[in-house]
Amino acid sequence: GRTLAVNALVALQVFYLFNIRYLGLPSMTFEGVVGTWAVLIAVGAVTALQFLFTYAPFMHELFDSRALTIPQGLLAVAIAITGFTIIEIEKAILRRLRWANG
Repeated sequence: GRTLAVNALVALQVFYLFNIRYLGLPSMTFEGVVGTWAVLIAVGAVTALQFLFTYAPFMHELFDSRALTIPQGLLAVAIAITGFTIIEIEKAILRRLRWANG
């Protein structure tokens, strides 16, 4: 439970980072995904540290966490993708409202 929640939250934060980089534009563009090397490096570092937290036995001792199964890991990613999609829909609605109101 706890490890899944932490992984879902971290994955959601990574996806949110990509969402907020372009508030007035869709995030799922080539530029939106690879536009800034610093962001990609940070995401790589966070991902590596998250794997360390999730699978390193000494981290299990420190945080009373457990390794995730593949379905649990996919669930964490699915939660993050759902959050990303909701935010993208909200951004699209706001763009249309701005366009409709001139």
